[in-house]
Amino acid sequence: MSRSPYYRSPEKVLKGLGIDQPEDIWIEAIAEECDATIVYERMEGAEARIIGFNDRAIITVNEGSPLERKRFSAGHELGHWMRDRGKISFTCSAITFAGEWSNDNAERRANRYAAELLLPDFMFVPRAKGLGIVFATVHILAKVFQTSLIATAIRLVELGSCPAMIVCSEPGRRKWFIRGPDVPDVIWPRDEPGRDTVAYDLLKGGQAEAGSVDIYADQWINYRDSRRYSLQEDSIKLGSTGLVLSLLWWKNEQQLLDIEDED
Repeated sequence: MSRSPYYRSPEKVLKGLGIDQPEDIWIEAIAEECDATIVYERMEGAEARIIGFNDRAIITVNEGSPLERKRFSAGHELGHWMRDRGKISFTCSAITFAGEWSNDNAERRANRYAAELLLPDFMFVPRAKGLGIVFATVHILAKVFQTSLIATAIRLVELGSCPAMIVCSEPGRRKWFIRGPDVPDVIWPRDEPGRDTVAYDLLKGGQAEAGSVDIYADQWINYRDSRRYSLQEDSIKLGSTGLVLSLLWWKNEQQLLDIEDED
């Protein structure tokens, strides 16, 4: 899809402003640099909206949301302004930020823009180096960058030190997933997590202790002979959305090495 002629990548915006530390990513100032003004108001049934006219836009963010949600909401709407100028306005809800990460549509592209703006590669990689692909790590990094749990978890999978995958599930089906760069394209998660997974229990209304557990890979991975291998799972419920988010990573990489040998 062609980009707006006004488009500037998140990295170009940040470096153009001389921003090289997480604490300096002031989303209000960044928005002004991109000809958009952020205002905070009480909103019902939505987290943010953007209305653009000619070369200016107003981004309204729900003032009652947590700081991390407000920052991501603003970054998301700024992504619409940078990518979809001329097609404004958009109104976005919490489920937009949780659910739109795989389909190639305007909401997914805005989510991606926000993630790359608030969690830029050149700042994130050195801070994530050597850390485990677990939600304890996600919480640490989310505090550093003041970002949402989902966006931080996705960036950890994409930029962390271990081969990993993130899967978002809802009752009866997989909603979306993202592979890290070291996971082969032939590796796909099952449509539903297996009965022996933490995610399965959470989707059925159960509880789970925090932390990573070792399980047979076939409980998550739809690839031949997966039962011969293991992976690590750390799963959590996403508030009241009904969704479960799972971090999967290969502490023992033998399955991935064997697939590489097959190729």
